[in-house]
Amino acid sequence: MRENLTLTKEIMEHTRKTRRYILFAQILNVLKVVLIIGPIILAILYLPPLIEQLLGTYSELLGGGTGQTILEGNSFVNKLFDSTNE
Repeated sequence: MRENLTLTKEIMEHTRKTRRYILFAQILNVLKVVLIIGPIILAILYLPPLIEQLLGTYSELLGGGTGQTILEGNSFVNKLFDSTNE
């Protein structure tokens, strides 16, 4: 009977340790998911306005969306070639 009681206490101790381990693993899994998905959600929310602002800043240098560079948009290249042909 005493042996049975000591074995039961041992089993209960191991069960508590196992439950703590499983709880800690679940907490770390949730933390891991938050650390991975959190920045992705923040990027989805904050990056589009920043990219839009960045593209707005450089749209003049890129030709204003017309497919021309700033030099071609100002006809610099055309004036240069016209002056050499005259």
